[in-house]
Amino acid sequence: MLNGLMKNFLKIILIFFLSSSSVNAACDFLINIGDNGTKVFEKFAAPLPGFKGMFYLPVQSPEVCPNDNLNENIAIEYVFLGNTIKVARLAAVRMIVLNDGKNTENNKLTLMNYAKKVYGDFDTGQNPEIFNNYNIWENGQSVIVYKRMSDQNDLYEEEIMITNIEYDKKLGFFFNEVEAEAEGFDKTE
Repeated sequence: MLNGLMKNFLKIILIFFLSSSSVNAACDFLINIGDNGTKVFEKFAAPLPGFKGMFYLPVQSPEVCPNDNLNENIAIEYVFLGNTIKVARLAAVRMIVLNDGKNTENNKLTLMNYAKKVYGDFDTGQNPEIFNNYNIWENGQSVIVYKRMSDQNDLYEEEIMITNIEYDKKLGFFFNEVEAEAEGFDKTE
């Protein structure tokens, strides 16, 4: 009898372990911040040029996160910095809700719930559907930013940006230069 109880107990523990490990799974982005993009380029496609010195590769989330209940209305965007594809390094991964103009996907709170599950709970007030703010997690060198903010038309921009301290600074410097160039400032002045 004890042997039968032990077997049932082990089965329950095994089932709990297997089900909880899939619930806590996070997307597998295939490469780390600072890596070259060869793996993702071979799997998905060559990146697209962005601003001079930047490349990006958009991918539908089910291709990168098949076990996370994310759908085609959430895109994964790999952001690379470098003057050529060969030398470009992954600077950030963005998970972006594709808004349909009616906040349909945003109102499902899919990305918010993913952020809470994978990176940690945060205060969204009594009604998470009207959350209009951001949350930052810093874990060692990693920096994760969840943002859900509405514009003047009450449409939400919602995303998670994953980077590290080094590339967060590089991205800041890069976009400051882009902005200065757009405004006509010479960075040597």
